[in-house]
Amino acid sequence: MIIRTIAGDISPANLGRTNYHEHAFQISPLLKGDELDNLEKSAKEFARLAKSGFDSYVDATPIGLGRRVDKIEEIARISNLQIVHATGVHKEAHYLSKQQITSLGINELAELFNYEVNIGLLSNDSSLAMVPSNTSAIKAGLIKFGISNEPLTDFEKRALQAVAQVSVASGIAIMIHTDAASDIFPVLDSLEDLGVDLSKVVVAHIDRRPDPRFHSEIANRGALLGYDGAGRTRYFPDEVLVELFANMVEQGFQSQILLGADVARSSRYIEYGGNPGLEYLGNTFLPALRARTSEEIVSKVLTTNPANWLAFNP
Repeated sequence: MIIRTIAGDISPANLGRTNYHEHAFQISPLLKGDELDNLEKSAKEFARLAKSGFDSYVDATPIGLGRRVDKIEEIARISNLQIVHATGVHKEAHYLSKQQITSLGINELAELFNYEVNIGLLSNDSSLAMVPSNTSAIKAGLIKFGISNEPLTDFEKRALQAVAQVSVASGIAIMIHTDAASDIFPVLDSLEDLGVDLSKVVVAHIDRRPDPRFHSEIANRGALLGYDGAGRTRYFPDEVLVELFANMVEQGFQSQILLGADVARSSRYIEYGGNPGLEYLGNTFLPALRARTSEEIVSKVLTTNPANWLAFNP
């Protein structure tokens, strides 16, 4: 079993304290004015993340949303963080209607994702050319796809099936973007019917609906709970999320929680002039979790859980 970082494959034991969901670069028509597109600023921001107590992070920017394969190694070098990069696609609303990727069929998407896992990330997302001259040696270490609160579009259904194909073949981890996960159970049903091991699936942004019963139903299916709402007062104050975390731990689900922050906006990155920054999770939120539960529990969630989730046989 290995974990695939942008610098090569490592032992799961060497992953360290991991933020399961962030973005060094990101551009989307849904996020105009909040672009992450400056190498120097992003690198300094991720150095703040490292200083706040992290060894690794998962870069969740999928194909077509401004990821910079040519710059991501600089983020790792300057910040001294290990990076596990995603392949995959976001929910369809993030893509312009004329983008080529939304017209691909199931097998074409699966071929693309497989290529990025086993050969290398595309250097030019707009062309989607799967040829060695247009790729980097950097390989993906997980697959992402996105859904919203609306019924899945045809593209999102195709993406789900393609992601399942690739994960079933190798056991590679899956991240599902959700908008508070209102339609998550049919999606989990579909993945399970296609043969996916739900212990390799994290439901991101699930803490935007901090209902312990809802979370326990997801965890009882075997899926992971992606908690990434720290500092997002537009949704819920930290106190609510701390109590949610403690509740899940008390129910015995501490092995199924991943922690990140998905800060993901220039208006939230200190180096771009925003706040609270990537350091907020480590410097402010994690001490509150430790005080409410224990250092042992938080350490397990930051180290053992992401290592188990990301480990696979390529």
